[in-house]
Amino acid sequence: MKKYSLLQRIVLTVFTVAFFTQCIKNKYSFEDGYDRGGEVDPNITVDTSLKFIDVSKFAAASVFPGLVCNAAEKPRLVNYTQTFNLNYSFVTEGLRISKPPEPLFSTGLYVAPGELLIVDVPVGINSLSIQIGAWTDNLASVIDAPRDALLYTVAQLAPGRNYYRNLYGGPIYITAIRPISTPVNLTFTNVLKMPDFVLESGMTHADWNAQLQASCIPWLELRSKYVIFTVPREYCLNRPISDVVRLMNRWNEVIKRNYYDWEGLNDNPADARDQSPLLPWRVVMDIKPSVGYGHSGYPVVVTNDYEWFSEITNYEQRISRGISWGIMHEIGHNNQQGRYWSWGSLGEVTCNLFACRETKLQGYFNQAHPALPTDIPKALAFANASGTKDFDGTDANINTPFARLTPFLQIMFKYPNGDSLITKMYQAARRAIRQSNNDQDKRDFFYETICDATKLDWTLFFDRWGIKISNVSANKIGAKGYPYYTKELWKYNPLTGTGGDTEVNIYSRTNWSITAFSSEQTSGEGSSNGINNGPIATILDGFPGTYWHSNWSSSPAAAPPHFFTIDMKLPFNINGFYFTQRQSLTRNIRNIKIEVSMDGTNWEMLPNSTNPSSPTTFSLLSVTNQQDFPIPTKRFRYFRATVPASTDVYDGTNFAALAEVGVIY
Repeated sequence: MKKYSLLQRIVLTVFTVAFFTQCIKNKYSFEDGYDRGGEVDPNITVDTSLKFIDVSKFAAASVFPGLVCNAAEKPRLVNYTQTFNLNYSFVTEGLRISKPPEPLFSTGLYVAPGELLIVDVPVGINSLSIQIGAWTDNLASVIDAPRDALLYTVAQLAPGRNYYRNLYGGPIYITAIRPISTPVNLTFTNVLKMPDFVLESGMTHADWNAQLQASCIPWLELRSKYVIFTVPREYCLNRPISDVVRLMNRWNEVIKRNYYDWEGLNDNPADARDQSPLLPWRVVMDIKPSVGYGHSGYPVVVTNDYEWFSEITNYEQRISRGISWGIMHEIGHNNQQGRYWSWGSLGEVTCNLFACRETKLQGYFNQAHPALPTDIPKALAFANASGTKDFDGTDANINTPFARLTPFLQIMFKYPNGDSLITKMYQAARRAIRQSNNDQDKRDFFYETICDATKLDWTLFFDRWGIKISNVSANKIGAKGYPYYTKELWKYNPLTGTGGDTEVNIYSRTNWSITAFSSEQTSGEGSSNGINNGPIATILDGFPGTYWHSNWSSSPAAAPPHFFTIDMKLPFNINGFYFTQRQSLTRNIRNIKIEVSMDGTNWEMLPNSTNPSSPTTFSLLSVTNQQDFPIPTKRFRYFRATVPASTDVYDGTNFAALAEVGVIY
C-alpha cells in the first residue's frame, strides 16, 4: 500500500470531499432520461401517457359522479382551444356579505375518471388555477357517506404544458386569483364537451336538447350571467325541461332583481362601493351535502334528488311563481350582512327575505313556505301582547325563524317604499366605517339606518316587537329631532294584507304603563265615577275624583318610602310634571322626589328648575286643583316618583294618596 505524507493526506481528503460534493450537487441537475415532448415545466407528477387510464377508483366513480363512455365510443377532443374573459369585477370584500361569488369559470369541458388531462397555458399567464370536479364538499366526517370523501382536484396552472389526472373525473373549471384585462386562450387535450346550456350564447332549446340526447356525460350545467346550476343529465332526460331558454332567462331575472338590484348593486354604479361583482352564483347537486339537506357557500350544495331538481327546473309550478324557497334561502345565506346588522337570532331569518320578496312580487307569498301561515299569527300575538318582551328570547310565539321574519315583512310589504329600506340597509353596511362589535351594535345599526332613511323615529315599532335599542342609539336619533313613526305597523298581517293603519296618540296616558309600585289598597276605599279607589292604576285614569292609596289593610301596613314607576313607552322631551291631590285632602303628599331613565334600569335625578343645585323634589300644596312643576327640558322614557318618609305626607302618617300624575311636553 502506498504511503502518503501528512500533507498529501490532507490534500487528498480535500480533493475527495470536493469531488463527492460536486457529484451530489450535480445529481439534482441531471436529466432523468425521460422524453417529455418539449413541455416547459419539468415538474411532472402524473403519468403522462394518454393511453394509460387509472381505473383504481372506477367502482367508486361509477356510484358518484358516474362514468362516461370510452374513447372508442366518444373520441376525446385534442388541442381544443377556448378563449376566456377573466376581466371580472374584483369587489369581494366591498360587498360585505357572508359569501360573495367567486371567480370560478366554467369551461364546458369534462375529463373522464382516471384519464389524463393536458392543458396548455400561454407564456406570461401565471395567476390561474384549475379545478377538476364540481363536488367540493368533504364528506370525511359523514358516517356511512354514499361517496368517497374528496372528489375534486385543485392545482396551479403554469405557463406551458400541464398534466392532471382525477380518479373520479368531472367538469373542468378555471380560477383567476386576480382579473386579467385581455382574453386568455387555453388549449385542452383529452376532454369531452359537456351538454351545457349557456343562455348568453344564443343557444336555442332545440340546440340544447339535441346535444343533451347525444351526450354520454353524466353531468351538465345550466348557465346564465347570474346563476349556474350543475345537474345530472339523467334528470334532464327523465324530467324534461319545457323551455330551457325561458327557464334561465327567468332565473337571471330572479337573481339580478332580488340580490344584486335589491342590495343596491349596479354593473356601472355612480359610487364604486355599489359595484356588482358580475359573477354568477353556483348551485351544485351532490349525492350527500356535508351538512343537512342543502347548505350555503360557494357553491351552494343541495341534495341530488328530484325535489331540488324541481326547485331548479320546474318553471310552471316553481320558477314562475318564485317558489324556489330552498335555492333562494341558501343564496340568501350567502347574502346576509351578519357583521353589520343581521344579529344572532336572525341567522335563519334574514336569508329568507329574498324569497319572500320574489313570492310577494309574483302573488304567491301565502304559498311560499308551509310555516308562514302558522308562525306569522303567533308573531302578531307576541307583538300585540302587553308587558316586557324580548324579540331574541325564548317565547314560543317568537322563537322561530318565520315568526322573527314578520317585522321585516311588515316593513317591506306595508310601509310606503319599505322595500327600498332593505336596499338602504345594504348600502349603509357597505359604507360603514367599522363592523358591528356585537348583537346590540347590529340592532342599533338596523334601527338608526331605518330612522335616518325615513327621517322618522321608529322606537314605537321596535318597542312593540321587543327589539332592544341601546340608550346611546336612542339618544343619537332623539337628538336629530325626527318625529315618531306612529302607525300601528306591528298589527299588519302579511298573510292577509290587512291592519297596521291606525295612528297611535303617543301623548295619551292610555299608552303608559305602571311597571312597579310599592303598594296599593285594592278594597275598602269606596268608589268614584264607578271606579274603585285605592289601586295604583287610578293615577292614570283621567278622573281627579279617583285616587291611589298606599296599602293599610295588611299587617303591618305599608310604610314609606312609597313609590311608583311609569313607562311612557317612548322617550320624550319633557318640560315638567303635574300632580293632583286626593280631593278629600287626606293623606296628601307634601314632598315627592322624581327620578328619570331612558331604559328603566339606569336612573338619574333631575335638577330643580327653581334651584338647579338641588335634586328634583317637588313640594305640593294641600289643594284640590292640578299643580304644575316646570323642569329644564329633559329627554327620558321612564320616571319614578317616591314619597321618602312619613314627614313628606301632610297627615304625618305612614300612608299616602294621590289622584293624578302626568308630564308637561
